[in-house]
Amino acid sequence: MSSLDKATKNLKFDKRLTEWHLNNGQLTQEELKKYLDSLPDLASKVDMLNWGEEKPRSDAH
Repeated sequence: MSSLDKATKNLKFDKRLTEWHLNNGQLTQEELKKYLDSLPDLASKVDMLNWGEEKPRSDAH
């Protein structure tokens, strides 16, 4: 297997490329669903950020 083939295989489920792989027959909807279903649920490990709710600093100019 060439290094390009290995790289392509490693990126098969890369979020930035899944649509391309689906459109070009490199990936099926069933494969994608099976992969996504196999991912762990990490929702409990998320830190929420509240952008724009911080009060302005008093020394801001």
